Amino acid sequence: MNYYQEISLLPHADIGIYFLWPKIYMQIHLALVENKQGDNSSHIGVAFPEYNADKYCLGGTLRLFAKDQQDLHQMQVSKWLSRLHDYLQLSEIQAVPETDDYACFKHIKLKGSKEKLARRRAKRTGETLDQSLAYFEGYKDPLSKLPYIYMRSETTRHSFHLFIEKEIMQQPQTGLYSCYGLSQTSTVPLF
Repeated sequence: MNYYQEISLLPHADIGIYFLWPKIYMQIHLALVENKQGDNSSHIGVAFPEYNADKYCLGGTLRLFAKDQQDLHQMQVSKWLSRLHDYLQLSEIQAVPETDDYACFKHIKLKGSKEKLARRRAKRTGETLDQSLAYFEGYKDPLSKLPYIYMRSETTRHSFHLFIEKEIMQQPQTGLYSCYGLSQTSTVPLF
């Protein structure tokens, strides 16, 4: 990744950062879909430089990364974010500074709620729902404490939590990203 563009969220007294994230990230997602490759993947990755898993926080900054400057120009992120102009600051496309730090930002899918797991277990094993619920007594998915963005699918109209995990990597890994700018293996620079 050689180039990046930074988006800083500017919350107001009556509009907080957690209200802004879904609106801004939905526009980023739509821009990535518009510029996707044939297999629903993207050459553009994202990073959350202020990510803090201990505080369940993504921070207020998003960086878009691309190997080629043209990929970021073609995305036209300013066009996609134009209606949110009052709530963000968009930098110019810049060269990535030298760094030895890399991270992989991943979309983590949770197993489901205790009730959903119990229903599946009851159906699979023939137990009653009460028996299956008793089996999962005290269950708490440890990943549910990850920072997330509350999203709504434009095609299915279902809402979901886009849980994001940051994994520090020793070496850069090249590859493609999802249309959310996330990847299970490809890295982005940290600085």
